Amino acid sequence: MKDEPRSTNLFMKLDSVFIWKEPFGLVLIIAPWNYPLNLTLVLLVGALAAGSCVVLKPSEISQGTEKVLAEVLPQYLDQSCFAVVLGGPQETGQLLEHKLDYIFFTGSPRVGKI
Repeated sequence: MKDEPRSTNLFMKLDSVFIWKEPFGLVLIIAPWNYPLNLTLVLLVGALAAGSCVVLKPSEISQGTEKVLAEVLPQYLDQSCFAVVLGGPQETGQLLEHKLDYIFFTGSPRVGKI
């Protein structure tokens, strides 16, 4: 992806300012139960826009949202760089055994230590 130059202010006129887009690689998003759409889709869109591939693990506690994400998103996103994994703590543990370049997680410190 091409760098995007940006304008500067008077104090930074001698500097070069640009947006440099660099994909993270394989990204795991472990979505929370309390904001299952907002905290999922914001991260998902950002990761995909940067060129990363995403594995999305919705919260098993918000089952309705989990089901909608698993049914709707694959209809609109490229299956070669996106996947939804359903399940609970056991499936999350299995995901964490794989080589991941970046993990987005919102939740408790107890779960974050897994």
